[in-house]
Amino acid sequence: MDRETDPLLAPAISPIINDHVDEVDRQEQLKSKSVLSSSRVFAIIFALFTGSFLSAMDMTLVATLMPTIASELDASSQMSWIATSYLLSCSAFQPLYGKLSDIFGRKAMLVWSNLVFAFGCFCCGSPWTNDIWTLAAGRFIAGIGGGGLTALSTIAVSDIVPLRRRGVYQGLGNICFSVGCASGSVLGAVFQQSIGWRWAFLIQVPAAIVSGFLVFTVLKLPSNSPGRGTVFLERDQGNNLNAGQIAAKIDFKGSFYLVMCMLILMVVITKVSDVSQLLSSPSFYVSVCALAVLFPLFVKAEMATSNPIIPLHLLWENRTVLASSLTNWFCTMATFAMMYFVPVFWQSVYRFDSWNIGIRSISNFAGISIGSLGSGLYMRRTGQYWNFNMVLQSIYVLGIIIIFSSSFSSKPHGALDYVLMFLPGLGYASMLTVTLLALIASVDFQHQAQVTSIQYAFRATGSTLGVSLAGALYQWGLNHKLDRLILKDDELLERYGSQKLLRWCSEIVNDNLFDISFDERLSKLAHKSFMFSSETALAFAVVAALSGLVCSLFIREHKLLGSVSSSK
Repeated sequence: MDRETDPLLAPAISPIINDHVDEVDRQEQLKSKSVLSSSRVFAIIFALFTGSFLSAMDMTLVATLMPTIASELDASSQMSWIATSYLLSCSAFQPLYGKLSDIFGRKAMLVWSNLVFAFGCFCCGSPWTNDIWTLAAGRFIAGIGGGGLTALSTIAVSDIVPLRRRGVYQGLGNICFSVGCASGSVLGAVFQQSIGWRWAFLIQVPAAIVSGFLVFTVLKLPSNSPGRGTVFLERDQGNNLNAGQIAAKIDFKGSFYLVMCMLILMVVITKVSDVSQLLSSPSFYVSVCALAVLFPLFVKAEMATSNPIIPLHLLWENRTVLASSLTNWFCTMATFAMMYFVPVFWQSVYRFDSWNIGIRSISNFAGISIGSLGSGLYMRRTGQYWNFNMVLQSIYVLGIIIIFSSSFSSKPHGALDYVLMFLPGLGYASMLTVTLLALIASVDFQHQAQVTSIQYAFRATGSTLGVSLAGALYQWGLNHKLDRLILKDDELLERYGSQKLLRWCSEIVNDNLFDISFDERLSKLAHKSFMFSSETALAFAVVAALSGLVCSLFIREHKLLGSVSSSK
């Protein structure tokens, strides 16, 4: 717990861990017989990241296919549910996996996640899925498994890799996830033009089963590793827990409240993006009221139990847990706002097609790759991260500001556009790696899986909130400027009349490629409106990035162990 006399900032290893230094040094010098061989570690890493790759690929693969699927099922107006249902369940159930894997073991929960993901994909691709709601139900089931694949792959790596080398493997994991995202778009297009969208789901079923089999076969943790789960560790000591004893270790009440809070929160966040209908939507107010009731019940339940699903006390007792989680939250908001609305700006203002947008986005992947591996290698070499993180966070903010500044130009910047997203990708990937290690290093081993789940929950809500808030600002800015520049323009009113201009403005809001080239003045004013709305959305990204930088100041620097240990 932080003391009142502790300094606010932490440019060096925090005094809070000085009491543990002698023990840490002793543990690092021990030649533990439980250390896994390099070949075993790489085999496990491959099995873990296979599931993570599938989860990432699934998200972008489906995004590519959504218009085709919705059209075939005659449900274009409900198209967003194809993506939303997956995100809802993924975000809601992801925080549960940390504690559940502490009880039942990483292997059991990873196999479960793969099987649930496979079953969800089968439901989506089966010939009996002939309406959007059946498909959405399948996506919801797949999201339950997909959330586990992503979170548990990160948690399990911490069981077998020392913190000093943890960043390198996390960097590889980030790259694997990015490659999965990139592959999904390509595969989605291939399936759409060849054997049909159903096979995009069905092909993932055997892949997930193979992933589960790999985990079951190679994930053999040391006999004393907490990652094997309380149930199996107790059995090894001759204590076979019965069903009642196992159930007593599960926080059912807290789990229920957490899932409900996350589901409702995600629904509220997704509604924020539609400003025009937000205040007149009864479901929005009902959701907010339900959240206001359920969240205090969740906090009360977690504080009353000895086995909380989420150790909330760490959020206010350990400032690194809260600071690293908030840093993830704000930076993820900024990154997703940038990822969604830079292409929108390029399309609506510069009139780039999909190909030109795609090749200009490659720099983001290059930045992610270099940032992920580079930060891991740096921490492996030095064992430190605070100063390094501040430099990379500053670079990240600078990159977002440069992108924001570029939106003030109505013409492309030539070569600059091809590298515009490099710095944000570099900084964001480094932030993910550094804050994860800082988080894990700040708590006892028994809490590492749970706090990792906390960070994933912040990241999941941050991504959705970033897109929703930026989208709301974009829509407000566009409607505001169209109203001021076009609907109140005397020359256009005299030429076309208010009804025709109102109809055209509605078309512009719904379709940023709506052709208005027949009137130079109308086109010019619409162009200015798109610029203003993009500037508004990207200004939000700047504010979020700066907030992340401020939060990262409060992260403490802890010693990165050179060996896997059961204590901090």
